[in-house]
Amino acid sequence: MECNHEASYAQLAVEFARALARGDFTLANTLLSPELGADLTPDRLRETYEAMIEYGDGPSTDVELIVTMEQWQLPEQRSTDLGWAYVAIAGEGYSEAVTVIVESTQDGPRIRDIEWGRP
Repeated sequence: MECNHEASYAQLAVEFARALARGDFTLANTLLSPELGADLTPDRLRETYEAMIEYGDGPSTDVELIVTMEQWQLPEQRSTDLGWAYVAIAGEGYSEAVTVIVESTQDGPRIRDIEWGRP
């Protein structure tokens, strides 16, 4: 059972990063929890993503899941959380990432928290 949870939250994290990389900010928004999605509209997602990669030359060419965790310290873990995932996004002249926390909702797994950029 744990494997299915890990697969679902890791796949969602990668799907989110791929949507950002190809400029599909509407799809990326649908993968967010209702609370986060209301704050991070497709336009805000675009602005934030483009600001993160603005020093690069061209579009994102590589999206790769780097690491996942099912237990962490900060931000505070909730009982509904499925997992934490770090997904690298790279292109010509840049290497960035998004770190997300995926929670279980009525509508399935959704991203409830995002940290932009590599540490």
